[in-house]
Amino acid sequence: MQYNYYEVINMKLLLASMAVLAVTVYGLDANVCHPCPQFWLPFNGSCYRYFGERVTWGEARDQCRDHYSLNGRADLVSIHTEKENAFAYNLFRSPAGITPDHVTAGPPYYGAWIGAYKTTPGSTGPFIWSDGSGLNFEQWFEGQPSNWEGNEDCVHLWRKNAEDDILQSWNDLFCERDLPFICKVAPN
Repeated sequence: MQYNYYEVINMKLLLASMAVLAVTVYGLDANVCHPCPQFWLPFNGSCYRYFGERVTWGEARDQCRDHYSLNGRADLVSIHTEKENAFAYNLFRSPAGITPDHVTAGPPYYGAWIGAYKTTPGSTGPFIWSDGSGLNFEQWFEGQPSNWEGNEDCVHLWRKNAEDDILQSWNDLFCERDLPFICKVAPN
């Protein structure tokens, strides 16, 4: 039996759809990691997503918590290793991460909210992660956290210029500043 071009394409699409449906319904083999939710990127056993919308730290945390995987609720990213820090940093390191600096009318401000914040606002610390985990890894920019004017209670990944790409550092900042943000959730 001979098939025309369109019949072959339709059969291939049908077979591919059936394979996707089978994985969705029955899952993957138990020894294979299940995928991240749609539009989330896997890294070292968790799923991450960069959001370019500029919001306050509290709004970012709330928006992260509106997302779920089959295994849990998302939160602002908590960072526990240098490799995880580099991965999160690279999610925002693009022109999409530029925020005009309306405060000082200076050059564009690069940054993305992460989940670290002070447990006692206006104090010098300590910082914890919004998901409740402890701050067992830190990557502060030189001289940070500074708690400038006693009002920097939230933390963001910071990129002043291209040379900072090597440092991939953090900065404490006024929580009401509008920045993009990064969320983290367990895989499905």
